[in-house]
Amino acid sequence: MGGEFSSAPYPGMRPFRADESDIYFGREAQTDALLDKLARHRFLAVVGPSGCGKSSLVRAGMIAALQTGFMAAAGADWWVAEMRPGDRPMARLANVMMRAVGGVAKSAGATAPLVEACLRRGPLGLVDLVHDGDLPPATNLLLLVDQFEEIFRYHQKGGSDEADAFVGLLLASAAQTRLPIYVVITMRSDFLGDCALFSGLPEAINDSQYLTPRLSREQCRLAISGPARVFGGTVAPALVNRLLNEFGPNPDQLPLLQHALMRMWDSARRDSGEASAGVTIGLAHYERIGGLARAMSDHADEVLDELSSDQSAIAEVMFRRLTERGIGQRDTRAPARLSDVAAVAGVAASAVCPVVDAFRRPDRSFLTPPADIALNPETLLDIGHESLIRQWQTLGEWVDRETRSAGLYRRLGLTSQLWLRGEAALWRNPDLERALKWEVDERPTPAWAARYGSVEEFAQAIAFLRESETVWLGEQARAEQAARREREQEIVLQTQNAEQEKLRAENAALRSHKRLLSTLFVLLPLLAMVAGLAFWQMNVAEEARLQAEEARLNAEEARQKAEQQAKQVQALLARLTNSEAIKRAFLAEDGAAIARFAQAAARNDAVVFAAEKKPLTWKTEDDRSLFNYRLFPLPATLRGPLNSATQITYFMNHPTFQKKLITAGPADHFVGSYIGWGCLDRVYALVEFADPDRLPEVYEYDMCAQLSG
Repeated sequence: MGGEFSSAPYPGMRPFRADESDIYFGREAQTDALLDKLARHRFLAVVGPSGCGKSSLVRAGMIAALQTGFMAAAGADWWVAEMRPGDRPMARLANVMMRAVGGVAKSAGATAPLVEACLRRGPLGLVDLVHDGDLPPATNLLLLVDQFEEIFRYHQKGGSDEADAFVGLLLASAAQTRLPIYVVITMRSDFLGDCALFSGLPEAINDSQYLTPRLSREQCRLAISGPARVFGGTVAPALVNRLLNEFGPNPDQLPLLQHALMRMWDSARRDSGEASAGVTIGLAHYERIGGLARAMSDHADEVLDELSSDQSAIAEVMFRRLTERGIGQRDTRAPARLSDVAAVAGVAASAVCPVVDAFRRPDRSFLTPPADIALNPETLLDIGHESLIRQWQTLGEWVDRETRSAGLYRRLGLTSQLWLRGEAALWRNPDLERALKWEVDERPTPAWAARYGSVEEFAQAIAFLRESETVWLGEQARAEQAARREREQEIVLQTQNAEQEKLRAENAALRSHKRLLSTLFVLLPLLAMVAGLAFWQMNVAEEARLQAEEARLNAEEARQKAEQQAKQVQALLARLTNSEAIKRAFLAEDGAAIARFAQAAARNDAVVFAAEKKPLTWKTEDDRSLFNYRLFPLPATLRGPLNSATQITYFMNHPTFQKKLITAGPADHFVGSYIGWGCLDRVYALVEFADPDRLPEVYEYDMCAQLSG
């Protein structure tokens, strides 16, 4: 225990200690009731909702009264052993007996393992231990088991045999009359129904149970004002009334009130220069801490904000590890060793210590053990009061997240076990998607999973998740590949259909061009005759000039007209195509036309067409590779003889030009393309021009030679 008197008027959210009875007000009548029940039964169960002040009533009320001698029949000499069941109730009992006032076990010269072995002998193991320790005459032993509900969690998690032995030990120790051993337990009232798990416990509780009542308005007034008066300070009447009016039926109101009073007292002391005497707590201090509803949550957030980002992450892991959500949304404390918290956080134990120290300072008391106890990897960490779990909003969010994470992991582990037995399938979406997101967000480790099962179960669960992911990714890849092939086939089909549509649509235009060419073949002899007639007229005019001077002007005029007609004919012939078929037609008709066509052919030598091909990923049904073939005039050609071209149509090697490939215009640089598996040894290019008087021209070239060259 601590010193003889308290060091501050308000302890905050932690329970009062036995040495703080001087600032413990408002529970005098309830303390007397506890002493009366304990004197008659030696076993006492102090129950009530979380936050109602059970632990403070037992320590600062009942134990302080026992040590003062208020239970006259028993006297004032007491050895007090105080413990919580935790995860090893027998070992913890042995440790507290080693540290008990007067040293019950030490007086027997025993070590902790020997003491524990003695306790495990049977229901009277504690009685034998105390007897062998030579309990002094007129000295009583009080065993206080705080937070007794922890024994139910231990029982549920596989410690049923030890839990049964521990409860049997408590009941037998209190029932025997050989030694003055008294047993007091504190327990949340919502766990009363769980007492039926243990034989004899319901009967003992029915015989000696104390349901902790709420403070009346006057008792609450004393609890607010009395401690300040002990330290020479006051609480402003307006603030007292404000607190009394806001003090509702919620059991968490009591720890909230104590925490708010502690913060207001510290604030008022700073305002008065750290002196206690004359300090007055007023409404300004109340508003400064955020009021009764926000005092605890805001204070905890302030502590969290003081930490670095890495320390904040450790704090979240620590508080999630130190809380547990049970059946029916019952949030309880789950004490853990510092080394366990470090393992879950993935850091060294030394990195956890500063975070613990920040939350366990005397003016905070959010964590235990108190600040005066040195930390080591085996130190048991715990939340100072369960009201913090319910009132700190940030912690509530962390608990919700931990609950969801644990729920998904448990379902994953169960499914993995069923899968091993062939009773379940690998996960698919949406379960797989949620599990993979959980793995990324929570980054679970074996240390974290040990809280919910074995390391082997965790390894199997993660192996199941990996296998599910691998199979799913394989299925997705195959599905995407099939979809890609389907899209490629659809593109090929669409391309073929489009080409066929274009061929059908342009065949009509081709027939029009063929009719034009046929017309030209008919007109060429006529044009030749026109040319001969023009020369004849020139000769006639010249003879007329020699014969008759008087007709000179008329003949000269006729000559000029004939020359103009000849120039028009020559211009028309220059625009004609240099097709070999047309040349042959003219060869048969007129020798003069041959010369003019030779001149046109010389000009057309500058017209050069090229070709290129690019491989595609598609193949024909007979496994021939497909290529994208492109046909186009060279840039120099477009800048020269074909600079006024408006459209070029490419045809296959066919005497009547029935098979057209593609039509191209200036927008795509007259590039024609088709998809196929081979080149063409002869391609005809029909060029049309912007000048409506300029006739189309036909060029022939070897596409395969262009590609090979």
